[in-house]
Amino acid sequence: MKKFFTLLIAAVLMVTFPANAQNSQSIDNADAAADVAGDSAEKFYASLPQAKGDYKSKRRPILIEGAMNVETEILVRALKNPVAYRELNWLFVAGTYENYPVVVVRTEQGVANAAASTALAIKKFNPVAVINQGTAGGHDPALKIGDIVIGASTFDYTAIKTPYTAAGAGFDITQQEMRGTYAYDAATKKFQPYAEYRADTTLFNMAFAAANDYRGAKVVSGVIGTGNAWLQNLDHINFLHERYGSSCEEMETSAVAQICHTANVPFIGIRVLSDNITTGHDYNPHVAKSCQEFVLLVAQHYIRNILR
Repeated sequence: MKKFFTLLIAAVLMVTFPANAQNSQSIDNADAAADVAGDSAEKFYASLPQAKGDYKSKRRPILIEGAMNVETEILVRALKNPVAYRELNWLFVAGTYENYPVVVVRTEQGVANAAASTALAIKKFNPVAVINQGTAGGHDPALKIGDIVIGASTFDYTAIKTPYTAAGAGFDITQQEMRGTYAYDAATKKFQPYAEYRADTTLFNMAFAAANDYRGAKVVSGVIGTGNAWLQNLDHINFLHERYGSSCEEMETSAVAQICHTANVPFIGIRVLSDNITTGHDYNPHVAKSCQEFVLLVAQHYIRNILR
């Protein structure tokens, strides 16, 4: 693969500032579109009965996560007898689906929010499994908007070590070492770095069983990249796709997997492509609906074949 180098910092600022301003505006517009798409959810959540006391269930619930209203509304509306819980301003809605307890959490955006809300949910609800789902940006040009990626694995593309370079020398993004993120290792009884987190085998199999029954979108296995960024640099995206096999990028999955690994809770990430800059397509938040519908089908398979 050909290496590519940045210009000197001054040149980069001079040449790319207008493009960066345009990209920033497009991201702002995308966030605004997601907010508008989720307005109905906010009103619905406010109308739900508010929990009094601790959560109680004879069976451990499935925990399903989404970062935004547009990624959680379909899930919450599918629950019977929903009750809202709030912990440190995060919203959790507990109910039943397929006569089995399910908790939906709105994690909010970003790795820190996802990790914190997942840890709180594991402590409060003691889930039997965690499904993190939502929208993502495509890295694979073979994938189109609306395609669903079942994460065989997930990694944090920011958890790297770069070599030393002198000031003004530019940098080569290909010269990096994956350090990974730290999770508890039961064998050594220590926190160890993991370059990736693999999906739970049973959840992965149930997801593909559900895919056989789903006609709403193309469903593939892939690798989910996570970072607190919205990448629009094609060189960077192509590098991640070629070096690490990333199918898509988003801001929560790997952080959730990290917490689940530490807590020894089965985990899987499932993402729908809401945009794919490698093919020039704009952001579409409405595809979040199909991902939630598919995830409910995955939960159905898991409940009927594993939990009962």
